[in-house]
Amino acid sequence: MTQFLIYAGAFILVLVSVITIHEFGHFAVGKLSGIKVEEFSIGFGPKLYSRTLGETLYAIRAIPAGGFVRMAGMLGLTGESDAGERNFYRASRPRRFATVSAGIIANFVFGGLIFAIVDMQPTPYNYAARAAAGAAGLRAGDTIISINATTIRQDNLADVTTDLHNATTQSQGRTMNIVYKASDGSFHTTTLTPTLTISNIVADQSTVAGGKLPAGGLAVTAINGTPVGTGDPAALLGSGSAVTISGYLENENGSPSKYFTNVTVSGITDGYPANNAIHAAWIMGVVPGFNGEALPAAIASGFSAIPGFVWGEVTGIYGLIVHPPQGGINGPQGFTGPVGIAQETAVATNNGFLGPNGLVWWIGFISLNLGFVNMLPIPFLDGGKLLFILIESVRRRRLNPKVEAAITAVGLAVIVVFAVYVTIGDVSRL
Repeated sequence: MTQFLIYAGAFILVLVSVITIHEFGHFAVGKLSGIKVEEFSIGFGPKLYSRTLGETLYAIRAIPAGGFVRMAGMLGLTGESDAGERNFYRASRPRRFATVSAGIIANFVFGGLIFAIVDMQPTPYNYAARAAAGAAGLRAGDTIISINATTIRQDNLADVTTDLHNATTQSQGRTMNIVYKASDGSFHTTTLTPTLTISNIVADQSTVAGGKLPAGGLAVTAINGTPVGTGDPAALLGSGSAVTISGYLENENGSPSKYFTNVTVSGITDGYPANNAIHAAWIMGVVPGFNGEALPAAIASGFSAIPGFVWGEVTGIYGLIVHPPQGGINGPQGFTGPVGIAQETAVATNNGFLGPNGLVWWIGFISLNLGFVNMLPIPFLDGGKLLFILIESVRRRRLNPKVEAAITAVGLAVIVVFAVYVTIGDVSRL
């Protein structure tokens, strides 16, 4: 019960934080633009707490699944409260455009700052106790300094990960000489031999070796009845031709979980774990760490992640549309709704508060997602409102407010149906 309450609290914290930042963007720029803000509310439904300061009612409502900023004359329809020249639709198009886009920008800025904070945190290395690195004597907190006389950069997590991957790939399964710094500051050397590992993360397991391989990380101990040698993983596994493999499914600590013998496989390619894919690589059993970035570098790396995130979302949606084998909207690489977000929030909570892929990082990631979704030119979302303003700029006059309201209502209905559909997909994957 206690764990459930922790997860529930974390889920509410994620939603409330990103929604508050989003709505505050609208609120702040609206105020600066001279528009009358009548209410700033976090949540929907009955008010749990409210207070009027100046001309604005500030409220916390019972359902923490959204929020809103209500401005005078927001729809431009007859019967709305009238603040005269301070009505939303009396403001100039640039001021309205800035007010609407401010929520999106606030989410992206918040996400970048969150990533910067995470990048500043020192993260200790960790090792799977029964995998190659653990068997070589490496323990949590030990820092790998070099592999085969090649220095492992320690400036950021991406560089550490890249250098470890490169060193392991170049080893081709041969024994590696490791220099590491123990948690007490002393330096040591050791040797380890990486394990040929298949990452079997495919949604339809019947397509992989006829369903005879377990899903997950698979340590290969023999190929065609012979102990695994050295070389390129894909080449060892046949490079397209069929081979038989034996080995075991690894537990999180690298120990055997489930054995398999003489299973025929083909077409396995090189690569590290990826969703809906089966790849093979030499693995040490290392969870990389680093010393944390200085503030300027952390801010640079935090904000530099935003373009890549946006591009990844765009290409991901494109892939779902043009590549049906990915499973579509509710497939393993599809959209995630409230249930999926709750699940991933629990995972992030278990990863710690400030660490990589921890709760704070997850808040930043969801903030970027909220900003991206609101960029989409769909009526009812901010992107749809921005589209209306752009159309107005081209036409030199606004669409009929009743037509605009009707289009927005249709957009809202589509969003609700889509959300229900995605939620059904979330539940089906439980």
